[in-house]
Amino acid sequence: MCLIVDFVSIQTLVGVKGNGDTEGSKVPPPPTEMVMNIIKFGNNKRSMDSKELVEMISQKVPASVQIDMLRETYPQGVVRGDQFTIGSLHGEAGKSLKIDINPRSPYFMKGQDFNGADGVGGIVKILMEGRNMKLPEVKELFASYLDNEAPQPVESISSIIKPEAKQININTPYDSEHRYLNAQGELLCLVRRYNDVDQDGNPILDSHGKPKKEFRQFTGGSNYPRMPDVRPLYNIPNIIASEKIIWVEGEKCADALNDLGYTATCTMGGAGMLSRKSANLFDFSPLHEKELVIWPDNDTAGRKVAELVQELALNAGVKSVTTLTPPRGKPERWDVVDAIAEQFNINEFLNTNVKQVKKNINLLDDSLLINRFVGQAPEQKFLIANTLPLAVPIIFSAAGDSGKGMMTLDLAMKVSSGQSMQESFGGMISEFGNSIIFTAEDDEAEMHRRIERLDVDGNRVEYEHELRIVSLPNVGGVFPILQETHDGYRTSDEFDKIYEQILQMKNLKLIVFDPLASFVHADVNSDPAAGAALTGLLAQIATETGASVIMCHHMTKVKEDLVVNTPEQARNMIRGTSALVDGVRCAFALWQVDEATGRRRCQDLGIEYKRNKCFDGAVVKSNGPANRNIRHFIRDEYSGLLIDKSDDISRLHSGTNKEIKKTALFNWIADCEREGRAMTQQSGADAIMQRMSADTDAPKVLNNCTQRMIDGLVRELIQEGRLAKYSFSTSGGRKWLGTIDGAMSRGEYEATTARDNV
Repeated sequence: MCLIVDFVSIQTLVGVKGNGDTEGSKVPPPPTEMVMNIIKFGNNKRSMDSKELVEMISQKVPASVQIDMLRETYPQGVVRGDQFTIGSLHGEAGKSLKIDINPRSPYFMKGQDFNGADGVGGIVKILMEGRNMKLPEVKELFASYLDNEAPQPVESISSIIKPEAKQININTPYDSEHRYLNAQGELLCLVRRYNDVDQDGNPILDSHGKPKKEFRQFTGGSNYPRMPDVRPLYNIPNIIASEKIIWVEGEKCADALNDLGYTATCTMGGAGMLSRKSANLFDFSPLHEKELVIWPDNDTAGRKVAELVQELALNAGVKSVTTLTPPRGKPERWDVVDAIAEQFNINEFLNTNVKQVKKNINLLDDSLLINRFVGQAPEQKFLIANTLPLAVPIIFSAAGDSGKGMMTLDLAMKVSSGQSMQESFGGMISEFGNSIIFTAEDDEAEMHRRIERLDVDGNRVEYEHELRIVSLPNVGGVFPILQETHDGYRTSDEFDKIYEQILQMKNLKLIVFDPLASFVHADVNSDPAAGAALTGLLAQIATETGASVIMCHHMTKVKEDLVVNTPEQARNMIRGTSALVDGVRCAFALWQVDEATGRRRCQDLGIEYKRNKCFDGAVVKSNGPANRNIRHFIRDEYSGLLIDKSDDISRLHSGTNKEIKKTALFNWIADCEREGRAMTQQSGADAIMQRMSADTDAPKVLNNCTQRMIDGLVRELIQEGRLAKYSFSTSGGRKWLGTIDGAMSRGEYEATTARDNV
């Protein structure tokens, strides 16, 4: 014997809104204990109240079965993430009622109208209202589960649905169909797309101008929509046969890429159905040991789901994961289909530098075994041969006002020029491509002056590659690439935005940050953790871009009487903790030589000594092969650039007395030409001899030379192609000595400005 209470009365007591309710309607309080007690039913085994039935169903009936019943009961409902939305329990289309379908949630199968844990809710209430069932019928439906018998086939529940119930079945006309197959090519699930149309049959568009659509899944031979218990990836047979897979947000985008010859996949239900709460329902195992590229839609939801796909893919043991950043200027929700429609260069986009995601470490994975390191080892590539490696972080340290900025600017200009046989930092440039300089101290006017001194002929307008210079004083000031927060050391939002742009640049070879202190808002000078965080970030940037990343950094201030003689001493003077230098692949230091050494070198080279003119430099740390010899630099008076004179100095000290004199004479003649007081050679070398007796800048090493010796040295320099004779229409037959690439060779030297001074 049982008492059945009219459902409408119960609805009133428990506060469930009917079809005509509004959001502002007064909701009655939760049901009382009395109401719960009078809802009882029994069968020939025992009696059971509604609350007990709900609890038993939650324990014994699989969540997937309950979700299938929900979807079949309300075909007008829509899945949005972890929620199933419907107009009301009566089944009208709409968003008024939201039902939680996350199996791990305490409110699973409960909705906004019956959230109370003690209320009449869950699948029991859904079936009673949506299918007009009574409690004994609900229990009978679940009897096979509750009595621990073999469960009924899921498709059998469709027989309970009333004939007049409106829902999509497998025979309903659809717009497109996508087949989910297993590795053997067997059908797992059908996904069909149904477009929303108005009463005239025209497509209904969303706010972005795209047709509104609805996707339904048909699984296990069911005539009505049903999500599979385990949701497979799309295009599994081709995933198994491919090494590189592209994940996109829907079957339509995946098919578009597959038609172009790529291997693409997606997860069932798009970005809206994949969430952290539902992640355990999706199977990413076919991606094991695959290279995965993620192409999200250009919206917030796309970026969010991309992060989750990265995590799930890593957990599945992918070989690598990379994420594409939609190009700047693309509209909201821009995707693969849009890219194809606008004839976007997809292949170039897919091969653009992308942000690589850190892979989870699994020590039980055989891919970590040493036997993978067999055969020819990859060649170490250098930006500057045997000096600065390519695609690594580099610290370039020197005292203030030493010329670090000029050296890195000169390097970037030469790398971007594409011209071979150019020197920098004491070595030959071996890689050419695009470069970026971020300078925190020099504005655009100063950068212009420096560039003009380095490139007086204006060759920069014809560079083969791009050089982008960001003078931060002209764009709102400096931004940190690393900063200390309450959560530890993090990249800044400003840098994250800029870095997205950097990753879109192709053929990057060099990135310069000058100086380090302006870009790092953390105490790298005393905190080893800060130094480790910085070098880790620099290594990531270098790896992901393929460029050498140079951080210009200061040395510690030293006493006047302290002299640096070795690379080891210079390394120890680099400002910051040991973690800073130890954490980079390469460090190059530059230090000023003592005055006595500087004067001696200038005298040998036949040039005037000035303070801040002579420097030594060397690679002071390298994790690979490198030329660690000390290089000797002399500052050029016009450009201010430090020029490597190591070979000249070496020849002077190791060569013959004649070679020493010839080198000194050549440098003196070149200096005179550059200073506007070029020498004549009208009759032998007499003019030079007279200049030597009157010019205090004349190299002392030539003091004992005879006219014949000077004349012979000049002749050899001309024969070697280092000097040439020049004449002018106004010079009266007089000839002038100049270098083969100096002002006279370029036609920029007026005869009237040249003086004998004799």
